[in-house]
Amino acid sequence: MLNKLITKCIDINSAYCPCLLSETNHCTFCSHLKGESVCDCNWSGVCILYEKQWQPKKKQWLTDSDAPVRLETTTEFANKLKIADNTYLLDIEVSSELASALERCGSFVFLRRPFDQQFYHFPVGVMKIVQNTIQVVIEAVGPKSARLLADDNNQVLVRGPYYNGIFGQPWIDNIDNGKILLIVGGMGQPPAVPIASQLAKRNNTVQALLAPGKIGKTFITSQLIELGVTVQEVASMRQFGMLALAEILNDDASRPELIVSAGPDDQHYGIIAAMHAAGVNIPMAATNNTTMCCGEGICGSCARISRDNKQIRTCKVQTDFTQFIQE
Repeated sequence: MLNKLITKCIDINSAYCPCLLSETNHCTFCSHLKGESVCDCNWSGVCILYEKQWQPKKKQWLTDSDAPVRLETTTEFANKLKIADNTYLLDIEVSSELASALERCGSFVFLRRPFDQQFYHFPVGVMKIVQNTIQVVIEAVGPKSARLLADDNNQVLVRGPYYNGIFGQPWIDNIDNGKILLIVGGMGQPPAVPIASQLAKRNNTVQALLAPGKIGKTFITSQLIELGVTVQEVASMRQFGMLALAEILNDDASRPELIVSAGPDDQHYGIIAAMHAAGVNIPMAATNNTTMCCGEGICGSCARISRDNKQIRTCKVQTDFTQFIQE
């Protein structure tokens, strides 16, 4: 049985903690670093406040290159493959340190042209890592993503690692020998590959419902099959995938222990509605589709309101997607 998900910061006790939010009493987890007088963080790891108090002394011992900042690599596309209209698969060679840090499920990076200003940065989930090469898929429809690929550009600045690409990631990381339903639509395909890989490593039985979505093409079927996933392709998730989901949920023998939704928020909420209709309560992990600008919780562009009326910085906070108010 999967435990209830505890809300916490994805960067807690990492090299990036305490982060910039602690400087202004906006830490997402430590009550003292939120400006409160009582300690009630419910955390059994290394005290964040203690680490914060020791930071000035650490800086005396560290060089600038040792400071806990995200890594940046200026490089070129090793390969650019057009998958569908405005959709490209990119192979990008990065430093071994960054490649190693991105092997964690749910990892993503920010990309932009090296000489463009910071506000051109946009987040992209990592689909695959081979040695020092990361593989990502970009839908070049907005000004930021289109700018990266315009004029046959092949130069890119990569910043990372970032980790909160999946809500409910602890469920994915900790389930063994379980029965999983992976529901994948459109641009949810790239993050579905590392999710399936992580689940396969822990001897889970994975069934996937796969739809082309707005990009009009499925391109991960063979990769999922190689990982041992049973794949059912549907022409439309809304028309056919949700009907297949209803059949699975209403069958005791096929009902999964965990649902993972990789796709748009409309898909996530459709799955929640299907579970309510079937009268079942199954944990659901879901890809993070919120708008991000800085990735550090500073700008507030990723903030969402939960059902208990709390503002959650979704680039930093790991939580249960079902607790968000539908926008």
